[in-house]
Amino acid sequence: MTSAPTGPAAPAGPDAPAAAGPAGELCGRVDALCRAAAPHLPPGGPVATALTAVRLRLAEPGLRIAVGGRMNAGKSTLVNALLGRRLAATGATECTTLVAWFRAGVQNRLEVRRTDGRRYHVPGRPGGGIPRDVTLLGSTREEIEEIVVETAGGRDPHRPWTLVDTPGMDTLSGLDAVALRALGAADALLYVMPHPGAGDAEALEALRCQAHDRMTALNVVGVLSRVDELGDGTGDPWPRAHRVAATYTARLTGLLSGVVPVAGLLAQTALGEEFTEADAALLGRLATAPREELGRALYSPHEFLRWPDGPLDETGRARVMDLLGCYGIGAAVQAVHALGDPGARALLAALREASGVDALVDEIRRRFVAAADRLRAAAALGLLDEAARTELGGGAPAPAARRALDDLRAGVAALRRHPLLRQTELAPALADFAAGRLRLSEADSRYLLRLATGTTAAACLGLPEPVPGTTASARAHAARTAAEAAARWRRLEAGPSRVLRRHARTARELCEELYFRAAPP
Repeated sequence: MTSAPTGPAAPAGPDAPAAAGPAGELCGRVDALCRAAAPHLPPGGPVATALTAVRLRLAEPGLRIAVGGRMNAGKSTLVNALLGRRLAATGATECTTLVAWFRAGVQNRLEVRRTDGRRYHVPGRPGGGIPRDVTLLGSTREEIEEIVVETAGGRDPHRPWTLVDTPGMDTLSGLDAVALRALGAADALLYVMPHPGAGDAEALEALRCQAHDRMTALNVVGVLSRVDELGDGTGDPWPRAHRVAATYTARLTGLLSGVVPVAGLLAQTALGEEFTEADAALLGRLATAPREELGRALYSPHEFLRWPDGPLDETGRARVMDLLGCYGIGAAVQAVHALGDPGARALLAALREASGVDALVDEIRRRFVAAADRLRAAAALGLLDEAARTELGGGAPAPAARRALDDLRAGVAALRRHPLLRQTELAPALADFAAGRLRLSEADSRYLLRLATGTTAAACLGLPEPVPGTTASARAHAARTAAEAAARWRRLEAGPSRVLRRHARTARELCEELYFRAAPP
């Protein structure tokens, strides 16, 4: 039997999918396949159950984005920044080894899902979120499968996504079955790296394999999460951070679309709700210290917290260190000097800019949100593929049920020929390129990455986006470009490498599909 997707459930009830309705042409067509088949299938059977699960998934209001990486990479801090609230547990606690989904609700509470199938609610900590102490969840770590964090206040239209925080990859001999299901249920992945190294290529490759090849540059963005720790910890870290991000974007081509540097702790505070006017006053007092003396104190958290002659007492030093870290304190003091005597609002704006988080949010919108229809439809088609392969069972099926299942299979196959969904067939090519199994020239590798990750037909071909009322000449230009690209891949398809021939054929067929869609009738 096909199981329902992991994650926070959509509203229950037979009318929930139809009431919400999927957004986007591709998701709408997937939903239509389900609606056409469901009335003719045995109610409560495996195929009907799978179709209901797909429709519930499509009825959710936005993308599911997983946040993953190795242990102590700063995943939960990044989750808090993107949520705009400290809801995820941070630090090395048992709660950080749990899969945690975050969604809007009517109150602050946690739904605990146990391994024995039982579910129950417990209050969230003050302000909402996950407690640091797992015993407050009412079950032991071993008894908990995952938790869903509900927060009051409604869905933020500026954050049209559901986040899932996954355990570090170094726990439980990699990722356990629950974390893998959560990753498989996500539409996209933010892979967090504090200090990129050789191990991240292996970790990303393992994630891709464990997620059945679904996570590649098509839907993975890397995050360099602790730019303030690069180099010797002094001076402006951003020039080095951008160089490191560019280097690892190139080294991890195929496994992710790019690496964005972020000062995670600073982003968490800048986008959160904890920073107050009292905190701004603390930083104003700190700005009165001689700059050289402050610079020496900010060499490390230890030096700052034991700074007895500074303008802040022990409690004040601990407060600003918890909120900002050494780099953030230095950035905040610079903002105080530049702005005079700013209040909390002006300081938060300066800290947000210093964190680099806006570049990451822009990348999420460009890579994930703009491609939400394709990413969500691709994930739903994976479930439909499994459903379509399921036998109806229960003896000889009724002719109408058999026809419905045959029509579902044909509909899935036809929808997969859509160019933006055929891109998913290039995911293995990206993985082989990243692993060195697919060898391409620099120019051909750029063509492959563009073809595989473009969010529109024009982007796949390297063309500007068409304006409304596109002329026949513009369509003809797109058709010529697609034909030229198909010819390029056809030449590579004749090469000696079996791996290259296989992937070049997929790329050529995709370009041909783009040609037929662009060519005038």
